[in-house]
Amino acid sequence: MNGFFVAGTDTDAGKTIVTAALVRQMRMQGIDAVPMKVIQTGGGFTHDGSPISPDFEVYCSASSFIWNGDEKKDMIPLSFCSPCSPHMASRMEGRACDTGLVLAALKRLCAKHNLVIAEGTGGINVPLSGTITSLDLIKEMGLPIILVIRNVLGCINHALNTIQVLRLHKIPILGAVMTETSPSQDCDTFILEDNPEIIRMIGDLPILANLPFIKKAQPGTESFWSALDVYMSGIVEALLKTEAKTAID
Repeated sequence: MNGFFVAGTDTDAGKTIVTAALVRQMRMQGIDAVPMKVIQTGGGFTHDGSPISPDFEVYCSASSFIWNGDEKKDMIPLSFCSPCSPHMASRMEGRACDTGLVLAALKRLCAKHNLVIAEGTGGINVPLSGTITSLDLIKEMGLPIILVIRNVLGCINHALNTIQVLRLHKIPILGAVMTETSPSQDCDTFILEDNPEIIRMIGDLPILANLPFIKKAQPGTESFWSALDVYMSGIVEALLKTEAKTAID
């Protein structure tokens, strides 16, 4: 499979913003990259059966991406109305969280495009049913991981635990993106500067980008994405230097 899986250390780590920014950067470089929201909760379907995904709308706004007809259903293969864990959302709505649909959709997208950038749901051990977690789906999808880490006090433990679990299951990690999802205080500065460095050292993992909190731009606007471009511009080059280069080629 030709693509990346964007995983997070927890909920609200910034996976959607990172996924959207990655799609934007890849497409700016002329790479036919498309987004995929693996399982959307807090979404559902329109009256005509089209999947609803707030995260997908963010991807599209970042890169002016326009999907091709029914491909949207492959880019959002599972969508549940309830804004909670997939195992609970599927149970509440009486529908199975069928990972087979995700795998089939991924295969179709990979056959048509250079690169698929798939965003997961929550952390890597979020339950999809009473027997499987997101980790099981990640292994089946076979995509290397880009790990999104929310840069706050306590993130080191979350990050290192996630890295250890992924490596225990022999899932390749290409690198991490650190995010600041809220304004920092002056007293936090030394922590936010040290977190990426110690995660890089102990986790033996490259930090692909450090995304600060964008203070002067409304999230989702072109000025917001342009501000992030400054920090994301080197990520394509960094990824091209990894084993992912063969997938893009």
